[in-house]
Amino acid sequence: MIYAVIVLAVLLVCAGIWCACYFPFWKKKTPLLPVLCFGKVGVAPKHSSFKNEWITPKQLAQKIDWVLKLGFTPITPEDILAANQGVQLPPRPIILLFQYGLESFYKQVFPLLQAREIKACVCLCAQHIGQYNAWQNPDKEPWQNTLSEAELAEMKKSKYVSFAAHGLSYLDLNTLPPDQAAQQAAESQHRLEKLYKLSVNAFCFPYRAPTAQTAQAVAQAFGVTFSLKKGVNRLTHPLQMPLKTLPAQHMGLWRLRAKITRA
Repeated sequence: MIYAVIVLAVLLVCAGIWCACYFPFWKKKTPLLPVLCFGKVGVAPKHSSFKNEWITPKQLAQKIDWVLKLGFTPITPEDILAANQGVQLPPRPIILLFQYGLESFYKQVFPLLQAREIKACVCLCAQHIGQYNAWQNPDKEPWQNTLSEAELAEMKKSKYVSFAAHGLSYLDLNTLPPDQAAQQAAESQHRLEKLYKLSVNAFCFPYRAPTAQTAQAVAQAFGVTFSLKKGVNRLTHPLQMPLKTLPAQHMGLWRLRAKITRA
């Protein structure tokens, strides 16, 4: 009997430790700007090897409605830059960031933003506008269409979509010397602004956090830079509060709440 009590006590302690780590409500609130990162929106192809990159429109709507219910207001990189000029940010700002620049953003996410009258930021690969995600191996998953020029123009006219650059393609810039990485980032910005008449004030590093040299070189062309690496993002932006990147794709609602309301 005593052994059963000991085992139960150990299990309860372990469960308590797990809950405290998974739902860190005990942590002190700190001024962080959460960046919720999402990938492909829709139903993953049957034989996809990247099902973890997908979120259904219903799941996405649930997460966004949950964030709004908690009192957060989605903002864009342009709002961050405006805040540096004295414009007041909402009390609980948050950024909704969508990778890849796929057509599913226009078909699935844009109507959701319009219906709720909220903002989001979509990242674009300048070489692949109106094409497909050629950087992905089609043996692992069918290629997906990217945003077209007409779709970009329509979203540009709305007040709900901001645009960021991934680069010319979805390439890990850490594989390039810092000067070449900066050149590619600047060229992607120039191409998106020159050819598609978009305002691009932010850069999102694909895959992983950049090296310090690469981050510094790329930041010369952009007011705001993001990293998709989970955790506190101390890249370039003019606010005092650091950005906190969260891969929200498959995060449960209560864990999401804990993550965006605590350090």
